[in-house]
Amino acid sequence: MLAHSHWRTWLLLLALVFASIASAVVHKVKKGETLSQIAGNYGVTVESIKRANGIKDANKIRLGQRLEIPGGEQAFFEYTIKPGDSLSEIAAQNGLSSRQLARFNGIRNVNKIRAGQVIRIPTGDKAKSHPALPASIKASLDKTRIKSGKWRYIVIHHSGTLRDSAKGMDRYHREERRMENGLAYHFVIGNGKGMGDGEIFVGDRWKKQIQGGHLSSLKLNQISIGICLVGNFEKTRPTSKQMERLEALVAYLADKAPISFRHITTHTTINTNPTVCPGRYFPTSQFKKKFEG
Repeated sequence: MLAHSHWRTWLLLLALVFASIASAVVHKVKKGETLSQIAGNYGVTVESIKRANGIKDANKIRLGQRLEIPGGEQAFFEYTIKPGDSLSEIAAQNGLSSRQLARFNGIRNVNKIRAGQVIRIPTGDKAKSHPALPASIKASLDKTRIKSGKWRYIVIHHSGTLRDSAKGMDRYHREERRMENGLAYHFVIGNGKGMGDGEIFVGDRWKKQIQGGHLSSLKLNQISIGICLVGNFEKTRPTSKQMERLEALVAYLADKAPISFRHITTHTTINTNPTVCPGRYFPTSQFKKKFEG
C-alpha cells in the first residue's frame, strides 16, 4: 500500500513537471533584443524569465540564447511580405506601431524588409497599442515628408495660461518675441478654453519641417519636436481628452520620425535653463510608462 502511495506521488510530480514544461514557451534571442522587450512581448515579467533561466543580470543575454518563458502565451500569426509592403502599414493595419512590430521580429531597421520575408504579427490584448489620431489629423500628418534622423526628441510643454489658442500663441511669438516663423511649437493641443478640448493644431513648423523655437538651446531646437498643451499645470491638471490626444500624437510621431521612446521628454527635463514647464500636475511618469517595454 505504501509503495502504491509512492508511485502516486511520483506520478503527480511528473504530471506537474510536464505541465510546467507545456506551459512554457522557448524564445531564441534575436539581435538587438533586451530582456525587457522579450518579457513585454509575452506579457510576463523580467523577473520570472530571470528565475526560470537562472539569469542574474538582465543585461547579460546573448544572441541565439534560448530562454524559457514561463506562462508565456503570446499569440501571433505569420505574414509574408509582399512587394510594395511597408512595416508601418502592416503594423497600422494590426493596431501596432512599426517599432512594436520590428521589436517583436528582431528587425533593427524598420525600413529594411524584403518581399518574401515572413514576419510574426502579435495578436490579442498583449500587443500594446495607443489611442488613434482623428482621421483628418492623421491624413494631414501623413502628407508631411520627414527626413530620417532629423528629429531626435519629442518635448512636452504647457502654455502656462488657463485659456489660450494656437492663433494667440502665434501672434505673441511673432509680435512680442519677434520670432520670424511665429508659433514656437510644432503642435498645440487645446483644453476647451480658446480651442476645442483635445483639438490638435498642426503648425507650420511641422508642415514645413522648420526647427522649433520652444527651447533655449538652438542646437536642441533643431532636433526637437515641440508639443504644447493649453493650460497651466502648476494650478490644474490637463484634461483627459488632452492626454488621450497627446498619447496618440506622440505614438504617431515616434513611429514616423522615428524617435526612441527614451527621448520622449518634458521642457523642464531637457531645457538648459531652469523651468517648471509643463508644471507639477502634468503626469510625467505615468505618461512615459505608456511607452515603456
